[in-house]
Amino acid sequence: MITEFSFYDLATSDDELKEILKDTSLQKIDAICVFLHHIKLVRNSLSENIKISTPIDYPLGVSDTKTRLFSIESAIKSGANIINVVAQPYYFCNRKYEKFRDEIKHTQDLCIKNNVELRYILEYRLFTYELLYKVAQIFLVNNIKTIYPSTGYLLDDINDNILAAALINKKVPQINIICNGNVWNTGQVHNIQKTNPYGIKVNSINALKLLQENR
Repeated sequence: MITEFSFYDLATSDDELKEILKDTSLQKIDAICVFLHHIKLVRNSLSENIKISTPIDYPLGVSDTKTRLFSIESAIKSGANIINVVAQPYYFCNRKYEKFRDEIKHTQDLCIKNNVELRYILEYRLFTYELLYKVAQIFLVNNIKTIYPSTGYLLDDINDNILAAALINKKVPQINIICNGNVWNTGQVHNIQKTNPYGIKVNSINALKLLQENR
């Protein structure tokens, strides 16, 4: 199970972030996800073995493809290894799957050209599972191998998040899902261990330490 850490605190100064990055628990993660303006600072503070990802069009996913591509290009130039694009809900609500496929092609082409990994972020609480299954299949056919079930923008119980991941995987077992609900206690960590998802992403140092202490 891979472990990731996301840091989306807009009220943190560079000096404060540098102190946070000194925490030894961060040296044991596989990837860290930060906003575009923090990529270079993080790259200079953590091991080269830790991948850096950044969210695109977070948290709502309402920008057009041109805007998204510009953001992706900026993130790549700053040093991102992984691009996490928030899936456009407008396409799903209106069943505009061809437009969705077309966007994936443009974003995928840009990422392949620059040798970075492309992932997509869903919001499982907005749509039916039948629709999520279809979207997951579209990802798979278009060589998007890893997704997140939630943006993590709102409070999201990890147990609900894990269940959503399991239901999607039951229909589309070939796709990798990184669960990213909120983790507060050891009981939740034990539930994560029982289900053993492909990966887990947490958004607090305390949650990260709980994961590492209970392995």
